[in-house]
Amino acid sequence: MTETLAYSGSLWEARARDVFWGERLQVAREFKGLTQKEVSEAVSASTALVSLCEAGKKNPSRDLVEAFGSVLGFEPEFFYGEIEDVFREEQCSFRHRRSTPERTKNKIRAHATLIGMVIAQLKLLFRFPAQDIPHIPASVSSAEEIEAAAEQCRTHWKLSLDSPLMQICRAMEHAGVIVVPHLAESKKVDAFSRCGPTAIIFLNQTIRSTSRWNFDIAHECGHLVMHPGIHTGSVETEMAANRFASAFLLPRKAFARDFRVASFSWPHIFALKRRWRASASAIVRRAYELGLLGAVEYRKACKHMAWKGWPTHGEPEEPSFQEPEVLATALNSLGTRIELTVEALCKQLHFNADTFKEITGVVVSPSSPNKVEPIPFPR
Repeated sequence: MTETLAYSGSLWEARARDVFWGERLQVAREFKGLTQKEVSEAVSASTALVSLCEAGKKNPSRDLVEAFGSVLGFEPEFFYGEIEDVFREEQCSFRHRRSTPERTKNKIRAHATLIGMVIAQLKLLFRFPAQDIPHIPASVSSAEEIEAAAEQCRTHWKLSLDSPLMQICRAMEHAGVIVVPHLAESKKVDAFSRCGPTAIIFLNQTIRSTSRWNFDIAHECGHLVMHPGIHTGSVETEMAANRFASAFLLPRKAFARDFRVASFSWPHIFALKRRWRASASAIVRRAYELGLLGAVEYRKACKHMAWKGWPTHGEPEEPSFQEPEVLATALNSLGTRIELTVEALCKQLHFNADTFKEITGVVVSPSSPNKVEPIPFPR
């Protein structure tokens, strides 16, 4: 009886991999930013049929599956078998304007799901840092609880509360968060994060401001720490993540000590920017939050920054930025430190070359067999 059950289970798993999986069609379509109607027109099918296929209520013919793959940039085999880790709406947070179209958010979630598939394959080959994200609930209306959460998070990761955080990207990667340096192109989303089996932060580096990237990472860190399982995107949760980011980058006691060294002046603000690696805007806001600047001084400073055009065109004296390393190191090791090549990984995932490049930023080029050195992936 036991042997029969074991055989039946294996047979079921084999058959499951051969079943058309509508959710894969939906992810591929949303990644390309297309509607069901647009896909149906491209593959010469009815919108109703495409909808039924995505819902798992219709098993498409082989030629239709091939057409889906041709239009969306995947091999036909991509559409078979369950997706092990779909990035669900309730797991994801967006640092975005409230006017961001739903299609854009769907595209970003689909992109994240696809790069999650890449990471899952790489984790079979390399030892990634273990995920270590503390869960510290804080009321969105309590500034003190948010400040305490940021301080506890720094303490948990053994980051001093008395000095600047020089490489926030590296700190997050040491905590097992994969930082992806390219987001599906959109000027309406600065960053995106997901708390789940694979924790990810996406950055929109088309917005050319390294101090803003630092703040965006700290903002998404706030969501990962304070809001796992909580629907974010409201004014309250965004303000809470902003306060967390300020407290995480500019711990109150050390920052207040440095701010009080001199009276308010722009040379002093930019000296603080060089030291703390945060934007002048974040520094001015933090000083106001902590009562180091009065409301009148704060408003005058904001008016000056707007007059200079810094919020729109960027600030001077931007800090250097530590680029994400974990995912890039793993991808760059393919075909050199291990035998599997980028081309072979692309084929395993059933992406076409252009799609793989769009998802990962890595070009797929035909590779020839070469001798590889079996060096383990570093911590």
